[in-house]
Order: sequence, then C-alpha cells, then structure tokens
Amino acid sequence: MTEETKKQLMQYVYKLATHYQIPNAELVSFKKRSLLLELINTKSELSFKFVTEVIEAEIKLDRIQNDKEKQTKKPEHWAAETAVAQKAKEKAEEKLVRFLENEGI
Repeated sequence: MTEETKKQLMQYVYKLATHYQIPNAELVSFKKRSLLLELINTKSELSFKFVTEVIEAEIKLDRIQNDKEKQTKKPEHWAAETAVAQKAKEKAEEKLVRFLENEGI
C-alpha cells in the first residue's frame, strides 16, 4: 500500500479522533492505528465500524492487486477479484462519507 493511500485513510481516523476530542491523534501512524481506533470505538461504535470497514476494504484490495502469482497464472480471475474488491472499497468509503456528513463531522 502506498504512503499516500495510508495518509488518506488516516485522514478519516484523524477526523473522527478530532471530533471525539482524542488528544494527540495526529501523532499516530497507520501502522499503530489500532489503539486510536479502539479509542474511537469507546466513543462511537458506529464510527469505528464505518472507518474500520474502509481500512479493511483498502487492505484487501491492495493484497489482491499485489498478488502477482494470481495475476500471472489466472488473469481473468484476478481481474474479477480486483473489480469486486474495488467496488467494496468504494461502497465502504461512500458509507463512511455519508455517515460523517449526517453526523456533522
């Protein structure tokens, strides 16, 4: 996963952390996001659910896209899997954005 993608994902996490007044959130890296997500979960399970769904969908898409063996040996299957994962990521992101808007975050 690119650093840019990680930064984009963490923007959602930082936005929620700021909203729930979690201090020093911006110091947390993508790699150490678990504790910050746990703190968000204590404030709002729904926020946690939506942001975690986006992160997990992005990780899944990244893993599929980087599966060079499958890409080489079964390109049709790999392409179909990639398309499904891309749609899942987009849907998760849309749900999170809609949630943030509805909550005024």
